[in-house]
Amino acid sequence: MGTERGKTGFRGKSVAVVGLGKSNQALCRYLAKEGARITCFDRKTEEELGDVYSSLSSLGVKWSLGEDYLKPLPGFSLIFVTPGMQKSFPEFLRARANGAVISGEIALFLERCKARVAAVTGSAGKTTTATLAGMMLRESDLGVPVYVGGNIGSVLIEEVDDIPPDALVVLELSSFQLETVTRSPEVALLLNVKPNHLDIHGSYQEYVSAKANILKFQRPHDWCVVNFDDAVASELGEKARGNLCGYTLGERESQARRAAAWLEGDALKLQLPGLPGPGGGRGYWDDPVVIARRDDFLVPGLHNVSNALGAALLAALMGGTPEGIRSAIRSFRGVPHRIEFVREVSGVRYYNDSIATSPDRTEALLQAISGPLVLILGGYDKGIPFDGLARRILGRECKVVTLGATAPLIEKALYEEWERAARDNPGLKPTEVTRAKSLEEAVSIASRLAGPGWSVALSPACASYDMFSNFEERGRLFKEIVEAL
Repeated sequence: MGTERGKTGFRGKSVAVVGLGKSNQALCRYLAKEGARITCFDRKTEEELGDVYSSLSSLGVKWSLGEDYLKPLPGFSLIFVTPGMQKSFPEFLRARANGAVISGEIALFLERCKARVAAVTGSAGKTTTATLAGMMLRESDLGVPVYVGGNIGSVLIEEVDDIPPDALVVLELSSFQLETVTRSPEVALLLNVKPNHLDIHGSYQEYVSAKANILKFQRPHDWCVVNFDDAVASELGEKARGNLCGYTLGERESQARRAAAWLEGDALKLQLPGLPGPGGGRGYWDDPVVIARRDDFLVPGLHNVSNALGAALLAALMGGTPEGIRSAIRSFRGVPHRIEFVREVSGVRYYNDSIATSPDRTEALLQAISGPLVLILGGYDKGIPFDGLARRILGRECKVVTLGATAPLIEKALYEEWERAARDNPGLKPTEVTRAKSLEEAVSIASRLAGPGWSVALSPACASYDMFSNFEERGRLFKEIVEAL
């Protein structure tokens, strides 16, 4: 983009900003302050944009709106695109052919941030891990500001010039945000890679390539942290330019490279020999340190133990202390919409897991919650198969309520899995499935199906866009419905 960290590079330049979600609204304000000549592109009309249109227009922004909003795009040489937008439209292809640079808000942030940056990506667990890592650094009382943002919390681009060089930044990054980056963070944490967002990326390989960008531009003194229990993450880590370390829930010595954080019995342990301590002296991590025990956790599930190991490594590499890491784990109550306990009604426990926008996330809930369960499944179709999830459901006491665009696909997967399993087990009963027309009806049905000792969970295994603006809106409505029972 022709910019250097901390220097203005946009004054008088024509810039296209495509899509006006939260991050790009902030980007527009930042670019306007930098003196850029901005044209905003969005399918919505002036009326539909409402206050967004008014506030950005006051900054001198020009507009291309409505059905043919992308038509002028090939005339721009610098295009910032909203995360999650397909870049296979003809207008993007023509713009690239004309030599245009396609970038994003996070790419610009990484270019300009003067502080140390750690980032987390993965198909599941990003928000939990990034939030927990930020808590660990703050609890370590390092005497420097700690910022947490990216795909969660604040959009940091408007603050980038004011973040001091001694600060610590933790980012959660999606595959969409990583698509356009040309810098990698100093500490990159790769949790796991499972099929996701295939409706946007086009293929699993494209999705993996986007995730790999978190490591692609690292320097030799940077750090790459990977989950050794995930085959794809481990493979990508082997190609990293930075120093590689990893974590595991299994035996430490069974890994190709000795795990730096691991679960041993009920103890979470961490060791990073040679990592300098305060003032460059002996480090905290020269010998194995117990950072937590299983009964320290307030959030359920072995996957959260894995997330904590990854977060602890990230925090340690950014200067976190054993005491700070331990304190954060003991006080962490999870984040909204992630296996979030809502309430208990007539002996039935209700959980909001609206963040489960892919089958592997719902499988994590199945591992985390024991006992009989009613699952509410369905939503927007991201092109991910449901056969693996169907096998997990058939293997336990579980009833299913389906809704949304994918309801027939989920029902088909459940039936076909039962049909296959019943060949070897003729007495096997199929999963009880009921279809609902709305989330309100789904909760009502689930409440009737569940009895004392059961749990009801909204864990859709699908995105929300067929019925809701986002998973947060879906989760909030679920909680409102449950609170009214």
